[in-house]
Amino acid sequence: MAKKVFANKANIIIEGPFTVERAGELHQFLVERLDGVPEQAGQSTIDLSRVDDIDACGCQLLALFLENLKRRGTTPVLAAAPAAVRDRINTLGFGDLLALQPGP
Repeated sequence: MAKKVFANKANIIIEGPFTVERAGELHQFLVERLDGVPEQAGQSTIDLSRVDDIDACGCQLLALFLENLKRRGTTPVLAAAPAAVRDRINTLGFGDLLALQPGP
């Protein structure tokens, strides 16, 4: 099972595949993480540098998570996605919705 690492209350690092096979686990993880982010936290960075695969389900989970952060008054920023993950997100049509920061 892939690791999930909390960097601090406003930042999150995700590891491993962000795919339908892990949807239940990822959903639970994101719900727990959302509960840990204080209201009006300013900015929250979601570091994707350790994500090695993503599919449409993973993109949908990320989109929902980002929307929930926005509703709490937090500005979410997806950062450090590997080129293959960024390409996949764009190919699946989620590039604009997820507003990825430029990668390394």
